[in-house]
Amino acid sequence: MEPYCNFDAAVENVRELLYDVLSDYYWDMPRRELETVVDIALRDFLHYLAYKSGVYFTKRFKEDRARLRLCAYIMERWGKISELASEWVVMWSAKWRQRVRLVFTDDEFKKAAMGEEGFKPHKNLDEFLSRIDHLSLQLFTVSQLIRAGELAGLDQIADYIIREEASALLDRYGLEKALEKYKEGALAERIVRKIRGLGKVSEPLLIIKVDLTRSW
Repeated sequence: MEPYCNFDAAVENVRELLYDVLSDYYWDMPRRELETVVDIALRDFLHYLAYKSGVYFTKRFKEDRARLRLCAYIMERWGKISELASEWVVMWSAKWRQRVRLVFTDDEFKKAAMGEEGFKPHKNLDEFLSRIDHLSLQLFTVSQLIRAGELAGLDQIADYIIREEASALLDRYGLEKALEKYKEGALAERIVRKIRGLGKVSEPLLIIKVDLTRSW
């Protein structure tokens, strides 16, 4: 029987750690905006720790077991993780400024979104995603982003890349053939190529609307 580890408590410790570091780094940022940054940084840092600890490379990935392993990794190496957080925030902040744009009103969000070259989701995209191992594909994409040096907005950027490349696969092959190609690794190959090409992209990949009415 594996030892018990309180994952929620471990995550809360990490959040407090990041809040302290980011508060010093973004000392002039309004608190509500800072809270949004910390929320996203927490997810990104947990992905980074899971990647570094090898959790995402486990065969037959199971979320509950992965949470336990990550929890143990955090608690057993807390001193080193505290040091790592300070170094990581510097790298993450550089990517944050490059990849993420914050907006504060619906009008700003609409204008920013209209200026982006979006893709048109294939009509069968949701069905396609429901018939594949979406979690494994998400973690694979996040891992590839980290490997390529992308650290900020990992969940959102990974989701966008998956949907974009899956739609392209559906446009080319149709639903059933695209599912066959997915099993052959075609979608994973497209995702890897897409991520490798991000080094040539300098503009933001993610637009986030900050809710200034949110109570903390």
